[in-house]
Amino acid sequence: MPANRDSAPGAAPDTAPRHSIAVVSRRTGLNQLLLRAWERRYGVVAPGRTDTGRRLYSDLDIERLLLLRRLTAADHRIGDVATGTLDDLRALVAELPPAAAGAARPFPPAGTTPGAKTAAALLDEALVAVAALQPGALESVLERATMHLSRPTLRQELIQPLLQRVGELWRDGSLRIAHEHMASTIVQTFLATANANQVPATGSPLLVVASPSRNRHELGALLAASLGLDLGWEVLYLGADMPAEEIALAVDIRGARAVFLSLIYPPGDAVVAAQIELLRRLVGPQVGILAGGGSAPSYATTLADIDARLAMAPDDFAGALNELLS
Repeated sequence: MPANRDSAPGAAPDTAPRHSIAVVSRRTGLNQLLLRAWERRYGVVAPGRTDTGRRLYSDLDIERLLLLRRLTAADHRIGDVATGTLDDLRALVAELPPAAAGAARPFPPAGTTPGAKTAAALLDEALVAVAALQPGALESVLERATMHLSRPTLRQELIQPLLQRVGELWRDGSLRIAHEHMASTIVQTFLATANANQVPATGSPLLVVASPSRNRHELGALLAASLGLDLGWEVLYLGADMPAEEIALAVDIRGARAVFLSLIYPPGDAVVAAQIELLRRLVGPQVGILAGGGSAPSYATTLADIDARLAMAPDDFAGALNELLS
């Protein structure tokens, strides 16, 4: 691995390469495409690499990138500040007016690159492709979205609204079940492929993701798996309609730290509630259990009784996983 220009002997904790590029992007607000461009053109940081070639960043790398982001937001040219030491960059930030030093522009973590298509425009294209029953066109929209949108934006402002809108149009009769099935199949394949291409860092905590017995919808679980990967966890995805015994076996064999249960349908089902309770007995109290999805609130009492966490929003999900590691 190339030496970090700010590292020093004995400073292993903050120079150790351990953060994925997704984590760095989320913490710094720098779009991944921009971050790679800065590395390639200006050598702003020298990340480590895993055996498979994935970038890993240190705490000092993250601090450096945050400082550079603040300086470029205050109209410093990246080429002028890219090679400065941490002390140089800290001094320059200290000289900025308070508003500029804390500025969060111009690279919002969930935004798009300059000149890129917005999530709203891509959503319109996706809906046209669904209405025309053109799976290839929908695949093309999703593939192009990976260039223009960050992963959180892709999930929250394109995929989730697309599925919601298709469901609404199906229920009011504007679309047929064929449209809904086509859209779900394409999105499911896209998410599964994207998740498989996210290789976690060695030593990452393990999250098992599944839909329990009688829950046959996979999209919510795949979205949760995607978010878990972005948060730096390794994800073992088991799919839909998984009995509690099988989920618990996976937890035991792999030593998982947490389980996420996607509860979409049916709501308030006694069999599902019993499966959730059985899972807790099988995995023990040391394994965190999270649950989300459209039907999850109907199991709130059951989840509370087994000390499981209801995680309906990305922030709830991230907060629950972070608590397990604290």
